[in-house]
Amino acid sequence: MSKVLVIGIDALDSLTLSQLENDLPTFSKLREESRDIQFDGVFPPDSPTSWGSIYTGLNPARHGILLFVDILSRTSEMVNKDVDNTTIRGKTFWDLASGIGKRVCVLPHLVGYPPWPVNGVMVGRSGIAKKVRVCPPSVSDDYNISEFRWDIAHFPGKRDKDSYIYLAKQQLERETKLAMRLLNELEWDLFFVSFGELDIIQYSYWNSYDENDPAYRTNNRYKNVIPEFYQLYDEIIARFLAATDTDTSTIVVSDHGIGSRPVNLVNLNEFLREMGMITIQNGKKNVTRTVSPSAQLKLSIMKAVDKYELGNFAEKALRVFPKGKDWIVSSNPVDWKNSIAYLTDQSGIKNYPYGGIRVNTENVNEGDYEQVRDSIIKAILKITDPETGERVAKWAIKREELYEGAYVERYPDILFELEDTYCAGMMTPASRFGKSIMHNISPGYHKQHHAVFLISNVQERNISKKEATLMDVAPTILDLLGIDWRRYDFDGRSIFGK
Repeated sequence: MSKVLVIGIDALDSLTLSQLENDLPTFSKLREESRDIQFDGVFPPDSPTSWGSIYTGLNPARHGILLFVDILSRTSEMVNKDVDNTTIRGKTFWDLASGIGKRVCVLPHLVGYPPWPVNGVMVGRSGIAKKVRVCPPSVSDDYNISEFRWDIAHFPGKRDKDSYIYLAKQQLERETKLAMRLLNELEWDLFFVSFGELDIIQYSYWNSYDENDPAYRTNNRYKNVIPEFYQLYDEIIARFLAATDTDTSTIVVSDHGIGSRPVNLVNLNEFLREMGMITIQNGKKNVTRTVSPSAQLKLSIMKAVDKYELGNFAEKALRVFPKGKDWIVSSNPVDWKNSIAYLTDQSGIKNYPYGGIRVNTENVNEGDYEQVRDSIIKAILKITDPETGERVAKWAIKREELYEGAYVERYPDILFELEDTYCAGMMTPASRFGKSIMHNISPGYHKQHHAVFLISNVQERNISKKEATLMDVAPTILDLLGIDWRRYDFDGRSIFGK
């Protein structure tokens, strides 16, 4: 009987794997066996959203794990809560396999807490607290489930950069130790474990590794941190492979790639204000581009976080005082309730190249909604860099043009992606173009198109699909288990399918 081992590594980047391949023998061997399958992510390439598509084989508008936050909503409610996984329970690849009698053992690092009953074992951990649960609870009698706890959810500050690396390595080793015990001692047909350390490590140390990063400094002491973690994962995968037999197929998958966070800022809210879409609190739509005292204070705080590398302190402060995020995001003096359209904080506060724009339908006359969306999309596509004359947007579309599904309204009304060197900003009134200070606070960011899919021991199956997406992972796993994946309503399909 065929068995399947799936190893997930958050933010494992295909370009970085290529750059480091001479020092990664296990990855290099897997890449040779995988025949250069081109693997793509989903939009947005946030980790919970992306893992949701890996788990279910569905696009985000169908599985519902979406984290776009409307300015008008209470963003503080999200700071101290785990991602709600109710929309995917019963729909994951391990649920489907479990439902027809396959024995499963799964340890997802994200969107698996609290865990739910399966035909086997499921270990889930909280992403915001050092909490771990297991189904069935009796498993904790024989195994130290706390070894799977999440200790490094914060970002390192200036004073704990060295200790942070140590903690991340210790956490990775604990997780691997527990997973290896379960792998060797339990009966299973499907085993899934995923790891999250690499994501935060690359977020935090990317400018120490990437020589093309604008903040890179030669001879910096953290240059080898990212390569060392890639080597650790290479060794861990080798350990898993050595513990499996010839009847086991192995998949290594990541949810997205990673790269250098852009520094060229495009204040999309300023463009919207100039179009008459944003109202300032004094009731005016047309004002001079002066920065308000509130905005100046926020900018000063962000600069202090950047200058003194207080990312760890700032994150802890937001968890203790979650309404601080509401204040940072609100970007006064904008009158959000009386504005027609505005940037969501998913891109704005993080200065990502991708994101969305909400249309406040309460302020749009009946029948004008589509006209408003069309005018904003055209405006975004026409924005050009004043220095180069080149357009800054890759694309901008209506949300239903990207995906269809019951949860499509969780997306903003308009979605966009800027060129890789630009990021979206929320400041208004302000200059249309500027520089982002978020890069030095968190130099790495998620890239949709650099995800990884590696597979070995396909047992004489023919890989017919050369281009795959996250949504193809679940049906491929079921196919390897000998389950007819076509009986399920996936958006993806098996890489072995015709």
